[in-house]
Amino acid sequence: MLQGHTLDPAAATRPDWSPVTRRLGLDALFAGFAEGAAARDVARRPIVAETAALKERGFGAVRLGVAAGGAGVSLPELFALARDLASADPNIAHVFRNHFFAVEQHLTTLEDPFSARILALAGAGRMFGNAVAEAGAGPAGSRGQVPGTRLLRDGAAYRVSGRKIYSTGNMYADYLFASALDDETGRTVQFLVSTRAPGVSLDDDWTGFGQKLTGSGTTLFEDVALAPEDLFALRERAEGEPHLYGFTFHQVYLTVVISGIVTRILQDALALVRGRSRNYYHALAEHPSGEPEIQAVIGRIAAHRAAILAVTDRAVAALDRAWARTRHPDAEALSIAASIAAAEAKIVTDEVAATLASLLLDVGSGSAVSTARALDRHWRNLKVIAAHNPRIYKERVVGDHYLNGALPPTGAFF
Repeated sequence: MLQGHTLDPAAATRPDWSPVTRRLGLDALFAGFAEGAAARDVARRPIVAETAALKERGFGAVRLGVAAGGAGVSLPELFALARDLASADPNIAHVFRNHFFAVEQHLTTLEDPFSARILALAGAGRMFGNAVAEAGAGPAGSRGQVPGTRLLRDGAAYRVSGRKIYSTGNMYADYLFASALDDETGRTVQFLVSTRAPGVSLDDDWTGFGQKLTGSGTTLFEDVALAPEDLFALRERAEGEPHLYGFTFHQVYLTVVISGIVTRILQDALALVRGRSRNYYHALAEHPSGEPEIQAVIGRIAAHRAAILAVTDRAVAALDRAWARTRHPDAEALSIAASIAAAEAKIVTDEVAATLASLLLDVGSGSAVSTARALDRHWRNLKVIAAHNPRIYKERVVGDHYLNGALPPTGAFF
């Protein structure tokens, strides 16, 4: 070591905020979210103030150009921001998933007046939610589901009534994208509605044991008035046009959120061991930080975290390539590759992350089980995120693809 130079051996590998988080000046805000995450989980306190702070900072517009009120970040940088936010509090990161997907979709149709309206709202700090899922509408994620929500003509305008479930993030959103069956035409239609519109109710009746603050409850529409310009159509694939997997973004986003939880697991494990004041009488070292077994567990958490980051970054890169070449001859092949990469990342991450969350308690021993610390929230949160799209179904699809060249399913979840 050079004379007069102090080296921190762990500085080069210590978990830290990504460069884009620091560049946008969000590191201090995220750090504040992290400090209050355990207390919010214990008290089940909604993240109203936290989402409001992010909207005020233009977080929902980061993918827009600077002239449009955004920050011009790339798609991989968006996922880096999501990972950092998830390491602070995965509830907060989760509620922005549907918003960011909507922005991505409308960035591809800038010339469309409805897309221009959506992007202008995003640039003004508005947040979007989604109200599509319904109980009893058919197999989860299948295409062509007929909604029970009904759209009725009311003179030159419309009225809509119905009930939606799994309304993740809607209680924090300003506008919702939703679906209904047009009683006049018998066709499914899409509409945009303000969460503050008369007749819109957002019930925080989500009873999951994890991600408790995401507001993933019920959205009710009771005779809600809609103007003709609030209705819009989803783009349909033309005959002969290759199929591009439209829901890979959702899967990559949630796996990235779990990778953020894993980063927090490592940070909490380090803090736990360093903060312990004593070791067991039959241990090999006076302080737990010198205990070979604990060092090995920390090494295992760190190494497996590195593998999770690598496999999720691989999925992000595959999605970025696919979306950059949607009008090229290799678009379909790249879309399939991105869907498979997302599935592979999920299979690895979901299983390994749950093990790491359990190892966290091993290095903390009795000092880790305090309800105030809520360290069990990491396992609860990542298992709830993973359960919405179970990896055991993915394993078969990936295996069939490699063995027989089978394509992934074309509905949701891929």
